[in-house]
Amino acid sequence: MTAAQAEKALKAKLGSVELPYTKDCYVTGRIDGHDSALSYVIVGGRIVMMTVFLPGYKLPNPSIVDRNGIGVGASEADIRRAYPEVKKERAPDFRDTEDAEAEFARERARHGETEPEPPPHFWLTVESPDRKRAMVFETQNDKVLYFSIGLKPQVLENEHCT
Repeated sequence: MTAAQAEKALKAKLGSVELPYTKDCYVTGRIDGHDSALSYVIVGGRIVMMTVFLPGYKLPNPSIVDRNGIGVGASEADIRRAYPEVKKERAPDFRDTEDAEAEFARERARHGETEPEPPPHFWLTVESPDRKRAMVFETQNDKVLYFSIGLKPQVLENEHCT
């Protein structure tokens, strides 16, 4: 679907929510403020993925969920019940090796930092039967923080338009 087709279907204009990376790749959302948690990644004039995310991992109001009722705040068990074939792995920003984690802990101790590290984030990925699309739920402490749905490979990338 193109951005123009999405505007027609939504009966709302879309506008950049981040500075455009290029004219061929950018992130957009509704400019009327509705569904502010929902953003669209446009590549080559087509929507390749949608993300449900609010700063601070707040719950969207109104709630935005997938066809099985899974959204921000759902549990990993909810995802597994809805999608039996789910792959769980550490989120990209939490994929350090044990050696790197040990070095980071030593560095924190050297600087006198005593606060515990926050728990890691995980990606629970559900692929479509044809393996061309996927949903990625990012979780922490067993709860969904945000999720994305879209075409591969874009939906599996940690950064958009890189």
